[in-house]
Amino acid sequence: MDENEFQDVDDSFGSESTPSQPKRLERDGVPWAGVLLAIWAVALVIFSVQNAEDATVEFLGWSFSMPVALLVVVTALVTLVVSGIGSGIYRRRRRKQAGLKREHREQLESDE
Repeated sequence: MDENEFQDVDDSFGSESTPSQPKRLERDGVPWAGVLLAIWAVALVIFSVQNAEDATVEFLGWSFSMPVALLVVVTALVTLVVSGIGSGIYRRRRRKQAGLKREHREQLESDE
């Protein structure tokens, strides 16, 4: 057998017992995620340069001075972390409720 004959062989051994994996699409176009990331990075640098003056921040009795750009970036990062924690808690509760509903449904079906 040469290698051309191997291409015609159907490899279906074990395909019923394992779930099919999604195929990755090969894209030959522009990597849009990279382009958008580069645009975002340039915008962040421009924002940082234009907002380099200091601002005084007072919070719970603390008072400190920091550049406005740094204040905005830190605030955005804290917001992302807090919202990520909140959405994670929400998703965990939803999955737990779905599991309880599934168990209840299975119990009802087995009682019949």
